[in-house]
Amino acid sequence: MKKKFFVQSIMAITTIGMLFTALPVLAEDVVPSAVSSVSVSSSANETEESVTAGSGSGTGGSTSAKEDFSRTTEAGSNPSETKETSEKSEEEIEEGEEDAQKMPVVSYAAHVQRTGWPDKEVISGETTQTYAGSTGRGLRVEAIRASVKGDQNLGITYNTYVQRNGWTGSQSNGAVAGTTGQSLRVEAIVMQLTGTDADKYDLYYRVHVQSFGWLAWAKNGEVAGTTNLSRRIEAYEVALVKKDEAAPARSASRNVAYLTIPTVTYQTHVQRYGWGQGEVSNGALSGTTGQGLRMEALKIHLDNTTGFTGGISYCAHIQRFGWEQNWKSDGVMTGTVGKGLRLETVRIRLTGEMANCFDVYYRTHVQRFGWTGWASNGADCGSAGYGYRLEAIEIRIVAKGSGVPGSTANTFHQYTVRDAYPLACARLDQIGWNLRAAYNWARNFRYISMDIPSSRGARYFATLAFTNQSGDCYGKSASFYEMAKALGYDAHWVVGYVAASGGGREEHGWVEIDNYNGGTHVFDPSFEQGVHKNGFAITYGQKGTWKYLDYSRQN
Repeated sequence: MKKKFFVQSIMAITTIGMLFTALPVLAEDVVPSAVSSVSVSSSANETEESVTAGSGSGTGGSTSAKEDFSRTTEAGSNPSETKETSEKSEEEIEEGEEDAQKMPVVSYAAHVQRTGWPDKEVISGETTQTYAGSTGRGLRVEAIRASVKGDQNLGITYNTYVQRNGWTGSQSNGAVAGTTGQSLRVEAIVMQLTGTDADKYDLYYRVHVQSFGWLAWAKNGEVAGTTNLSRRIEAYEVALVKKDEAAPARSASRNVAYLTIPTVTYQTHVQRYGWGQGEVSNGALSGTTGQGLRMEALKIHLDNTTGFTGGISYCAHIQRFGWEQNWKSDGVMTGTVGKGLRLETVRIRLTGEMANCFDVYYRTHVQRFGWTGWASNGADCGSAGYGYRLEAIEIRIVAKGSGVPGSTANTFHQYTVRDAYPLACARLDQIGWNLRAAYNWARNFRYISMDIPSSRGARYFATLAFTNQSGDCYGKSASFYEMAKALGYDAHWVVGYVAASGGGREEHGWVEIDNYNGGTHVFDPSFEQGVHKNGFAITYGQKGTWKYLDYSRQN
C-alpha cells in the first residue's frame, strides 16, 4: 500500500515536472525570461544542454527555446535591446525631420521719421508685430535694412526709391538702403533673395503707403510702393515662404503692389495731315506750329492705370457748331473730320478715383496768340469769339498737389467787342472759307474816302468795313487781312505809299502773305478795283502794277 502510494506520488511529481517544463512553449510571457537567463556568450551546445537538463525528456520545450534564441542572436541583440534601439532611432528621425523643417527668417527694420531705428528688429513669421515702421501716425520711412538668419546659403538684397533721389542702389545683408538725417521719404522698395538656397524660397513684401494704406504683396524683385506720386511709405512687411507657397493672408486696400502716374496718350487730326502724325504721350506736342494749320479733331486715352478707377473725358468748341453737347471719353473722337472745321477751345478732366489722385494739365497753341498757359481739370483752354484755330496741344498728368508744369496765365482768350476777328469769321461763313472769296469780297464792297490815319490799326478799319460793307484802301486791305488770318495764312497788314500818276505819292494800305506759292506775295484789293487789273498774289515791281514806296508791316 505504501509502496503503491510512493510510486503514485513519484508519477504525479514527474507529471507535474513535465507540465512545468512545457509551460514556456504555451505561455508567451515566460519566453523572454527563460531566454534571458542564457548567456549570449555561451555556445549553442552549452545552451542546449542547459535547457535539456532543466526540461528532462521534454524535447518540444527545448526546440522552441533554441529557435527563439537563434532568432535573437541572429539579430545581434536580445529583444529588449532591439526595442531600445528602435525607440532611439525614431527619436533621431523625428529630430532630423524637425531640423529639416526649420525655416530661415528675415530680420528687418525701418528708420522712421522722428523715432529713428527701433531697439529690436522685426522677425518674419512672428506674430507680435508683423511690420516695420508705423501706421496711423503719418510718419515716413526714411531707410530700411534686412538680413537672413538660419541659413548660411541664403542672403537678401534690397533697394529704395527715395524722394528727389530716385533709386538709391542695392544694399544687402543688413546694410542701410535709403537716407537718414535728410528728411527724405522712401516711396518704393524692391527686395530679392540671393545665395545657393534662393531657389528654395519665395520672398514676399508689401508696403503701407500714405493715402492708399496697405498695398498687395510684391514678390521676388517686383516693385512695391509708388513712384512719381509724392507719397511716403509708412511701414513695410516681409514674409519668407517655401517655394511656390502662398503669401500670408493679409487685408489690403489695393489689389496691386505698385502704383504710379498713368500715361496720357493723345492724337490730333490736323489740316492736310489728318491722323497721320500718330499718337504722342505725356506732354509731347501734337499738331503743328508755324504752319497755319488747324486742329480739326482730338482723341485722348489713358494707359498704365492699374490700381486706379476712372478715366479721362474731354470736349471741344467747334467752328460753327460751338460746344459739343456731350463729353467724350477714353479714345473717342471729339471734333470733326472731313468738314474743314477748326477746333477753337478744349476742356479736359479726369473722372472717378483718377480725379482724386491726379491733376490733368493741358495747353494749346492758338492762332495769333501762340501758346496759352496751362489749364487744368476741365477749364477752358484756347479762345472764343475770335474765330481763331487751335494748332497744337500738350497734355500732362501729375500727382495731385505736386505742382504745375508751367505758367497758368492766359489759358483762355475771350473775344471783346473791340476785336474784328469774329466778324471776319462770320463773313467767311457767308462767302466761303477760301482766300479768293475773301479777296473778292474786300475788292467789291463800296469804296469811300475816309480821312482817318492808318495809326488807328487794322482791327479798327476792318471792323468798320465788316459793319458798313464800305471803306477806303485801309478798310479793304484790313478786312482782307483779318479773313486771311482766319483762314490760317501768314498774313500781314502793310501801310506805305504808292506813286501818283501826276507825280508825288499817296498813302495806301495792302496785304503781304508769306509762304504763299513759295514766297511773299502782295494782295491789293483797292488796286484791282480801281485799275481793273489783277491785284491777287502779285509781286513788287511786277509789270503793270503800282510802285510801292516806303512801306512797313503793321503786325
